[in-house]
Amino acid sequence: MMRISVLIAFLTMINAGAAGESKEPAPPRFLLEWGKQGAEPGELHFPIGIAINPRDEVFVADFYNDRVQRFNTDGKFLSSFPTLTHPGAIALDGDGNILISHFGIAKQNEERKPDRVTVYSPDCKLLRTWGKSGTGDGEFDMPGGIAISKQGKIYVADQTNRRVQVFDSQGKLLLKWGEYGVKPGQFGGNVSPKSRTGGPQFVALDSKGNVYTTEGSLGRIQKFTADGKFLLAWGDNETKPGSFGGAFSGFKDRKAVLQGPIAILIDKEDRVWVSAVSGRIQHFSSEGKYLRGFGEPGTKPGQFYAPHAMALDSHGNLFVVDAYNHRVQKFAP
Repeated sequence: MMRISVLIAFLTMINAGAAGESKEPAPPRFLLEWGKQGAEPGELHFPIGIAINPRDEVFVADFYNDRVQRFNTDGKFLSSFPTLTHPGAIALDGDGNILISHFGIAKQNEERKPDRVTVYSPDCKLLRTWGKSGTGDGEFDMPGGIAISKQGKIYVADQTNRRVQVFDSQGKLLLKWGEYGVKPGQFGGNVSPKSRTGGPQFVALDSKGNVYTTEGSLGRIQKFTADGKFLLAWGDNETKPGSFGGAFSGFKDRKAVLQGPIAILIDKEDRVWVSAVSGRIQHFSSEGKYLRGFGEPGTKPGQFYAPHAMALDSHGNLFVVDAYNHRVQKFAP
């Protein structure tokens, strides 16, 4: 009887340990939000990009207002500066310069603006611009996310051209990779070549210089070396944890099937945060193992309509640009 009791106790302990290991960590805790649709200071109209400098100043690319706004981490408006049209993704280099990608779209009856990258000084003066609409070297078709390496190399997700382009600080092309397709190292081959939903949408770098991209139409994250050698991929457009499916439900007046991952962020432990069109944020290891997730479609705190870029402050707080809700949300991971 003693041996049976010990065996039962041992099995109970093992089962309890297994249950503890499988339990998902608590989701990030909502702290605050700011912003609403508009053009006044502190208001936003479809924000896409976000970046935070070492002083914990928060820069938000305000797409339809053609400006970047600067806030403190409590959402207090500090300043803004005008940009060239349609600022999308935003990144800060080691000197505090502000790099922005610009979509080459146009309003009705207007000429299409150039696809390009701009660089602004820390005091918000335009330093340089490069690129134009096209498929050639250094040209863009709907440039998306920007990431900057420790060596100052600038990685740009060239969405509709289905590639990543890499530049030096002056805009000189250094290398590129990617093409239309569904194989490793290819992008968005399951939708029209003219659709930017194929990606790559955003790009991020880990501490080793590895490059991660999001790919909406395939629901896929791809990981490459710094020079574009394929390492691994994960994800699909199913709706289970670790996947990126679930259609966007924010459009009230038209039917549109949008799904998949959008933006990607690497934290100090080289863990990977991914936002998805469905309104969900998920956390992975650097090898693609699902860790936890949170969020759902909606307008309440902790809910999202197509969350886009994310950033972390010096305290590890997570900031998410909630694009179709025209706001920023802050969480304590």
